[in-house]
Amino acid sequence: MAAVVSRSISRSGGRSSAPARVRVGVIVNKVGGYSRGVLRGVASFAFARHWTCHMQGVNATSIFRNRQRFDGLIVQTATAKQAAALRATAVPVVNVSSAVELSELPSIVSDDRAVGRMGADYFLRRGYRKYAFFAPDTRHFAKLRHEGFAQRLAESDMKARLIESESALSVSILAGDAPLAVMGCNDRAALTVLDRCRATGVRVPEEVAVLGVDNDDLMQSLAYPPLSSINTARERIGFEAAALLERLIGGARVDPTPRLIPPVGVIPRGSTDALALADPEVAGAIRFIDANVGRRIGVIDVAENVAMSRRQLERRFRAATGVSILDEITRRRVDRARQLLADTELTLDQVATATGFNNSSYLSVIFKTKTGLTPGGFRERFRVEGRSQA
Repeated sequence: MAAVVSRSISRSGGRSSAPARVRVGVIVNKVGGYSRGVLRGVASFAFARHWTCHMQGVNATSIFRNRQRFDGLIVQTATAKQAAALRATAVPVVNVSSAVELSELPSIVSDDRAVGRMGADYFLRRGYRKYAFFAPDTRHFAKLRHEGFAQRLAESDMKARLIESESALSVSILAGDAPLAVMGCNDRAALTVLDRCRATGVRVPEEVAVLGVDNDDLMQSLAYPPLSSINTARERIGFEAAALLERLIGGARVDPTPRLIPPVGVIPRGSTDALALADPEVAGAIRFIDANVGRRIGVIDVAENVAMSRRQLERRFRAATGVSILDEITRRRVDRARQLLADTELTLDQVATATGFNNSSYLSVIFKTKTGLTPGGFRERFRVEGRSQA
């Protein structure tokens, strides 16, 4: 367990000293959804430790110029020049950005290749055959997310076009490739895709499905239809970064290899609320499963809903999706359980009820089989609110 870090302030008259609050400088992009999530995580840790935090944007310089006044820094490193300056300083620093490739600066960052793979897997399960990745941003995280997206598609013998400009984006969405699945490198890029679709009369999600990254609430307020997005566990990144900084302030030596935090999951909304499956009965079966993930439905219920025999639907379902109906029901229940465990305070019994499992014991067995973690272990790994120990 990391020790609480404090400094001593001398008191007059030779009396005993009292601990002073640790002073931490936080340098982040103040308007970004990712940054706001990281700040919430830092705040959770700082509150528990009684830190004093000073925050400013990435383009400001006062904190870095006066870094000797701080016990440590948490920085969303924006450029290679800034990274070099941070490596050279004697003040403990933790980086929370993958905008540039770093190998010698202690870092807690999103596993961006896993983000890309998660996006591709989400579209593959929905039956798409044509894909694009929109990355007008040239920073390192966009490259990694594209790599993960392309690698996952290649495993299923699929390819994705890389689109790097708005003009090329317009050409792609008007090329008649519907239905087309487009993943943006972040929510801002995905919002641009929605804007171009609206401007050119392309229907979302019927002709183009759009997925973003970071689940930015500000971007959501500007999106129509509502934007599906990947939750990148931003709060956990901030919390873990603060915990690492505490160790550095205490004199610990740490491995400078960046620690990668995997994404929590896809938050589905209207921009991907369509299926690209050629078989209408299978598409109807998946819609029924989606709508009833919290009920104790079985394969027979699904077959009856689409007015087919169980055997016939099983055969066509596997041919269209590559999995059985029961596998699909279980997967969607587990996905919903992951979301509830990460984002709510529901008890395990309540999560089991809300996801159609008979009881919490059965949920625990299935959840560990599918994720490698117990529900409690998953919640501990991904939740940061209310934690007071690193």
